[in-house]
Amino acid sequence: MVFVPMLEVLVSREKPLTREEREALKEEAEAIFQEVLGTPKGRLRVFVLEEAPKGDEAQSPSRWA
Repeated sequence: MVFVPMLEVLVSREKPLTREEREALKEEAEAIFQEVLGTPKGRLRVFVLEEAPKGDEAQSPSRWA
C-alpha cells in the first residue's frame, strides 16, 4: 500500500488565482511537506479550491471554479 497525502488549499480573494500562483502554492506546499514530514517529491496531491469572498456571492460561480 502506498501512502499518498492530500492537501486542500481554499483561497478566497477578490480575483481568481493565475496559473502561476496556483503552481507556486502547490510547489510551496510540496516543499513544506518534504521538509516537515519527509514526504517524497511528487507524492503529495495538492488541490487548490477557490471561493468568492464573503459578500461576493452574487458573482458568477463559474468565475471561481
